[in-house]
Amino acid sequence: MAHHFVHPKTSEQICPARKLALMVLVEVERKGAYVNLSLREQMSRKFLKPKLRDMSTGLAMGVVKMRLYLDHIIRNFCKYPLNELSAFTRNILRMAAYELIFFNHSAPIVGNEYVKLAKRFEHKGIAALVNAIVRVMAEEWQKVPIPSLDENPVEHISITTSHPQWMVSRWVKFWGIDETLALCQANNEPPPLCIRVNMKYTDRDLVAEMLKFRCKKVEPSPFVPECLRIEAKTDVTSLPGFTSGLFTIQDEGAMVISYLLDPKPGEVIIDACAAPGGKATHIAELTKDEAEVIAIDLHPSRLKLVEENAQRLKLLKIKPLLGDWNELARQFINFADKVLLDVPCSGTGTLRRKVDARWRKSEEVVKELTEIQMRLLESSAPVVKKGGVIVYSTCSLEPEEDEELIKAFLERHQEFVLEDPRLFLPAEIPKAVTKEGFLKLFPQKHNTDGVFAARLKKVR
Repeated sequence: MAHHFVHPKTSEQICPARKLALMVLVEVERKGAYVNLSLREQMSRKFLKPKLRDMSTGLAMGVVKMRLYLDHIIRNFCKYPLNELSAFTRNILRMAAYELIFFNHSAPIVGNEYVKLAKRFEHKGIAALVNAIVRVMAEEWQKVPIPSLDENPVEHISITTSHPQWMVSRWVKFWGIDETLALCQANNEPPPLCIRVNMKYTDRDLVAEMLKFRCKKVEPSPFVPECLRIEAKTDVTSLPGFTSGLFTIQDEGAMVISYLLDPKPGEVIIDACAAPGGKATHIAELTKDEAEVIAIDLHPSRLKLVEENAQRLKLLKIKPLLGDWNELARQFINFADKVLLDVPCSGTGTLRRKVDARWRKSEEVVKELTEIQMRLLESSAPVVKKGGVIVYSTCSLEPEEDEELIKAFLERHQEFVLEDPRLFLPAEIPKAVTKEGFLKLFPQKHNTDGVFAARLKKVR
């Protein structure tokens, strides 16, 4: 007769939500995986009840986002340098700290759960270490010293909001202490969910009426006439009207950009970096699908997203074209009425959407991107007809990619002038236009993604 031995490490019941979050965090750290993709992958292999899924997601996302702050707290209670511990131990401690501080969970529960995980993935010695740290941390974490906002604003903001120090010090230089603190705090809030109603086939009130029963909240945007801000109880793509193309998901700030183009029926409009197609389809909708929209992208898989979006939204005049705009532009000299150039950028305006993005950036990345951006803009200059328009946009907050780049371009290209965005906005957006005439939206001021745009008119 067979004997069943119980493995000593697995005899205690381990919480599946915590275990899954830990596996995700270790994969993010060891393999540089993206936290949202890793979560999706791990969850596709395990069946977890919705409540547990939410817990896993909240823990993994929270720890990645608040890593710098959590490490600052843990260092005060751990006698070993964190980088000398294993990835499992480090992330067990971070998760425990996160639960104590952000979930307000009680010390005995947190200690017990993470000791079990430490026994399972490490050994008794580490379990004892985790136990000791959690016990003291639960009592003392609020007393951990943090440099004050007055004496060291950059370090204070960097630690408390968990943003890399180089980023904070740049922003303090550009906008001052209070604005930077507000921006970093806004980056830690979940972004609102916005949908863009397909005005070719329906209107905002009808869609709002239809979604009212399926959403906790549906309210019209004050800035964009086809935008609804919603709180959905389920995945947006399963809401009525999504599959049939009555609306699409897009940030409000991104919707404003298509208005700057002021697209008209009958025009030839090129979207030079089009994937995944949010702006190209919006341009088509604004012209009731009566403009010729050429949607260009470098990557076949991403261009396919443009096609799929256009099909779902029943927009027939969008022409997807595969290729590199720097190469293709030569075929379109003096051809287009308008060019939308939504360039690849550092994405520092979208940090609240992508929790791990803040750790993947660097000042070097910003510098490399400006060269790519300027080449794309130079390629676009001969493409627009006289009287035509280029709208240059980014989801970056960095002046090198934004104002400075446009000023440098205008110095070399006397045939272009900067036009006032206010003439084209769908509604007044307070503090959205800088004194130089650039559109600049910020998460903390407008509750949109960080967005920059310039409207350049070819006058000769």
